[in-house]
Amino acid sequence: MRHYFLSFEGEWSEMGEAAPLVSHVQERDDEKKFLLEEESEFHNVFTDNLSSFRQSQIGGKYLMRTHCDNDGQVTHGYRSEWSLCGNRATRLSLLSQSTFVLIPPVERHDAFTATSLFSLRLHEALNSGAIPVVIGTHAHLPFAEFIDWSKAVVIIPQARITELPFLLSSFPHAEILSMRRQGRFLYETYLMTPHRIVESLLAVIRSRLQIPPMPVDDVAGQLIPHTSHKVDKKEISPGDAQSEFGMPPPEEKMSSNKFMRNYTITTIDSSTSWNDIPGPFHLYPHTPQDRILPTDAQFKGSSNGFRPICGGMGGTGKEYEESLGGNSPREQFTIVMLTYEREQVLMQAVERLQGLPHLNKVVVVWNSPNAPSSDLHWPDIGVEVAVIRTQRNSLNNRFLPYEQIETEAVLSIDDDAHLRHDEMLFGFRVWRESRDRVVGFPGRFHAWNEKDKQWNYNSNHTCELSMVLTGAAFLHKYYLYMYSYWMPAVIRETVDEFLNCEDIAINFLVSHLTRKPPIKVTSRWTFKCPGCPVALSNSDEHFNERQVCINRFAQVFGYMPLVYTQFRADSVLFKTRLPHDKQKCFRFV
Repeated sequence: MRHYFLSFEGEWSEMGEAAPLVSHVQERDDEKKFLLEEESEFHNVFTDNLSSFRQSQIGGKYLMRTHCDNDGQVTHGYRSEWSLCGNRATRLSLLSQSTFVLIPPVERHDAFTATSLFSLRLHEALNSGAIPVVIGTHAHLPFAEFIDWSKAVVIIPQARITELPFLLSSFPHAEILSMRRQGRFLYETYLMTPHRIVESLLAVIRSRLQIPPMPVDDVAGQLIPHTSHKVDKKEISPGDAQSEFGMPPPEEKMSSNKFMRNYTITTIDSSTSWNDIPGPFHLYPHTPQDRILPTDAQFKGSSNGFRPICGGMGGTGKEYEESLGGNSPREQFTIVMLTYEREQVLMQAVERLQGLPHLNKVVVVWNSPNAPSSDLHWPDIGVEVAVIRTQRNSLNNRFLPYEQIETEAVLSIDDDAHLRHDEMLFGFRVWRESRDRVVGFPGRFHAWNEKDKQWNYNSNHTCELSMVLTGAAFLHKYYLYMYSYWMPAVIRETVDEFLNCEDIAINFLVSHLTRKPPIKVTSRWTFKCPGCPVALSNSDEHFNERQVCINRFAQVFGYMPLVYTQFRADSVLFKTRLPHDKQKCFRFV
């Protein structure tokens, strides 16, 4: 909570412009007279309550100023309207200390439903993270045709103004945070600049006509041509697909369906698109929130390509591994592997992917300014290996939405992360049931340092975590768009400044969007790559930079978005004692 629970600053004045005259053809003179008398009566009630609020302690401290400083600036509006005190800087200073801010009623309902001063008060409150409290349901808020302002603004009927302290004090802190987050989103998306306002006006017209927005841009990665060579017979390791209960049936390359909701996004989800991040300005090929069919669709004629386990009978071992099962149609995943001048380590990492089921493609992000060696022996692993040359060395390149990524599921992995096939396959299956989460292996958490009053980045073994590092994690391609195009640029600039922290940034982003923690799978906590060079992540400097990142990111978001979790996911029959004629889901996970 902020210093002031509720604040108001203004001065009643008769010095402004006269209210515009409005002709009501069907309204009798006595009705007009009654309306004006009613508004005048409410003005007296309003000023009386401002005086009583000064003595109120319900919910916290109140600041009620009904007179501007004699030497201060006063901005007048229409006659009989509360004027603004001070300049923009002084007003924002007060608002930044206020949890709620009172926005006075719009007088003369017959003349207008909003004024420039009313709009300015709303604009400055949202800009400061204060929750506007609008007195009266007659006020017209910007783009109210599509924006649900009740999620960001408290709108109270005039008749209940005497109850205001009790009503506001009933708001739980979680609801206050939710309204402040939503208010900030609405301000930044629709009101912050003239350009945003014009874009919003165009979006209103488009939404009325049910015309979808333009598709979001993919990044056209510059491919580095290379030739692949047949791999010598690969030694089978524990956890490889060949060492499990049986290879899944061979399947052709299969891209995820795209832009299946071009029209319905403008109809059944029109309100959602306006009131949820990132707004209605772009069309995404798919999102983690796309609806799923009920289970019986898999067995009653759906053409969506489900592959239920054993035809719907269920099973373990071989039957389980032959089909993906789950609630979504069959699909594949893309591996995005970031590398920098570790050619032999990279070749070994790619070769280990040979025979990996459900793999659509490998996208190698070549982060070095130097081209790969001409005699580099790229292994032929049975799927396309696309090598993308980056414009500069940046860890943000890991999360660019490359057009070469043709699946919803993306496995982000370091070139020195030694994951077994069964671990990747199980992670993929878990992600398919939690498509809006980061699902992966190395867990970390944010800890509060009471002595220094700041957040610490912690990699110790713990029973609680809040991050899964993207050196080995599944996430939806949608979050690559959000990371590259929506997330505040200062976060990406921090990643470039330290050449570090991109994995922390993506966890902040996804937790901010979903208010959910990541999901850790299997008991794996760290990765040891036999023969690999010592990683930069082992240095004290690297760790200290991450401490700086986590506090800077929290400051940018305005709060700590990371969410704790106290469980990890293992396969259903992991460590379960089975009859001798039954097999587990996986041998080792």
